[in-house]
Amino acid sequence: MGEKYFRWDYVLDYFPKLFEKLPVTLSIVLMATLFGSIIAVFVAFIRLERIPVLNQLCVVFVSFMRSTPIIVQMFLLFFGSVMIFNTLFGINIITYNKIWFVYAAYALNLSGFMAEIFRGAILGVPKKQMDAAISVGHNRRQAYLHIIIPQAAVIALPTLGYTIVALLQDSTLAFTFGIIDVIGAINGVSASTGHKLEGYFDAAFMFAILAILVEKLFGFLEKKTTHQSRIT
Repeated sequence: MGEKYFRWDYVLDYFPKLFEKLPVTLSIVLMATLFGSIIAVFVAFIRLERIPVLNQLCVVFVSFMRSTPIIVQMFLLFFGSVMIFNTLFGINIITYNKIWFVYAAYALNLSGFMAEIFRGAILGVPKKQMDAAISVGHNRRQAYLHIIIPQAAVIALPTLGYTIVALLQDSTLAFTFGIIDVIGAINGVSASTGHKLEGYFDAAFMFAILAILVEKLFGFLEKKTTHQSRIT
């Protein structure tokens, strides 16, 4: 009776087809991490240095990114961009590959979280470290690069690991945008059988393995950086 609702042969049949779409999911995570980190660094330092006007704008930006769902942000970015480009430049971008809007939305969303992680980690380094660096002739940029950031990285790594795992899970929402990733491919592979549960089982297995690998990687980096900082 159980095979009517769940069949292990479909689990095996679906897996290679869903695995083929894994690079799409990974590309979302990698692009969001890369560009989100860059944006987050600028936002964190603007807030740390309390640059007038920009600091207030960054506070609003971070609050918005952290308090609204990623799926809402994706649709706002897409339809907002379509309206702006069509109105101001007469360019219709609605036919462009939507994966680029997904990359941008996830990068912006992630930057809101990472900016606070970076800012909190830097604030976690005792202020006397900055004072000591300046007293021996470093300027603030040199003090950040050579003294503050290496120590802040050790503080930030555990939280960054959890954030990347959360991003990996959130990336499954890209299928609502028409992106054929691991989740988006389930409808296709199950179309002829009517069995979707097996596809979701495969997807759950893949995401669980990826999450474990990310956690192991950040655990390894945390041990290495902690050990190195102690030696230094």
